[in-house]
Amino acid sequence: MVNLLPFIGHQGSPGQQGMSQIGLGMAIAASMVVLTMFQQFLFNSFGGYLERCLRKLVSSVDPYVQIRFSEDSTDSGGPKNYEAYAAIETYLSSKCSAQAPRLKANSVRDINAPVLCVDDGEGVSDEFDGVTVWWHLEKEKDQGDVYRGSRNNRYYALTFRKRNRKMVVGEYLRHVMEEGKAVAASNRQLKLYSNSSSEHGAYWDYIMDFDHPANFETLAVEKEKKEDIIDDLIRFSTGSDYYRRIGKPWKRGYLLYGPPGTGKSTMIAAIANLLSYDVYDLELTAVRSNAALKRLLNRIPCNSMLVIEDIDCSSNITNQREKNDKDDGKTVKNILEKVTLSGLLNCLDGLFSANEGGRLMVFTTNNVEALDSALLRRGRMDKHVEMPYCGFEAFRILAKNYLGIEDHELFGKIEGLLNESSITPADVAESLIARRGKGEDCGEECLKKLIEALEKKGEGENGRM
Repeated sequence: MVNLLPFIGHQGSPGQQGMSQIGLGMAIAASMVVLTMFQQFLFNSFGGYLERCLRKLVSSVDPYVQIRFSEDSTDSGGPKNYEAYAAIETYLSSKCSAQAPRLKANSVRDINAPVLCVDDGEGVSDEFDGVTVWWHLEKEKDQGDVYRGSRNNRYYALTFRKRNRKMVVGEYLRHVMEEGKAVAASNRQLKLYSNSSSEHGAYWDYIMDFDHPANFETLAVEKEKKEDIIDDLIRFSTGSDYYRRIGKPWKRGYLLYGPPGTGKSTMIAAIANLLSYDVYDLELTAVRSNAALKRLLNRIPCNSMLVIEDIDCSSNITNQREKNDKDDGKTVKNILEKVTLSGLLNCLDGLFSANEGGRLMVFTTNNVEALDSALLRRGRMDKHVEMPYCGFEAFRILAKNYLGIEDHELFGKIEGLLNESSITPADVAESLIARRGKGEDCGEECLKKLIEALEKKGEGENGRM
């Protein structure tokens, strides 16, 4: 044990006085260390309890309640988060935007009548059944992760008095959602999204408004096939309760296959317009991992369409299983993509795919034989739609669309040539496009041009035989 008496309370030589000061400093330092450790012990043991007590005290004094509605669909609510956020934004745009000093314009069908929304950092008030509430649009920087990266996340904060809690939560919010959806439906502008990828993650980017004019009435497809597809799509889009009753996820997969130029992309546009679904165009080669793919698909809102065009060309994984099976025990070719076939299949038909939302998945291919059989089975690609070469019925639709002609003396000859040659609707349409000025009658000239193209096509096919 160190004896401190020589250093305390004794006036001795200068050396003894220096030693006394050092001993005093050591004692003070030791006391500070002990005090710090004691404070840390108290904080670890009782800090959480004290914090909870302080929050309760502040909450009991604060007369207001706040509810947050996030734009980011990766929060705990999933895609429903974005749906609620969009409904709130639409509701406030129609009811309260005039109050805000700063607004932002959203794209709509009519450029002369833009929809004005509350800008970031602005707030507005609303009154319902004699009760006043306050909405505020905030933007915070997301913490980010390896999949999403760091992005700015917006949210609407709803503030109201505690005494009105039951009415606001039970009645007012239901009113906001219903009114917002109704306004959005009457002013609906479809949008096209595509996935982006970086070292931080994968996410959907808004590309442009989807304003493709295609519809089933003008689609160059046989009437019976169109009616079958329309009936199937309507039954799917209105079948939420049915799918839940039979215990099956509310989703459906379409495979459109056929030669290039047979109208697969036009069919996609017609489907989107029929159902009023936004289009999410997925580029598989831009997805870095199975986990990133899952997060992308989970961020697709309800009642939307996922499109993977030319799936036979977009990634080697679509026929990975066949490659491995045909290897016969030799060195298996390394697949460089991080997205695996099993990961893709799980997203399409595994447990991960069983989310509510009415998702329609549409795949296109020019070479259906190149696809893995596991992709083709029902449950992943439920309905296979062949997009064939142009037949006479499809030609009549094109003639009506492009020339306004429903019957002509040259139709008989064209029908015979179509039966003898393989020509795509795109090639037929190219011959029927009127190249003269507006209002000039060039229908017969275009039909003759088509006949020449069909005869040349037939000669080429006969020469190869």
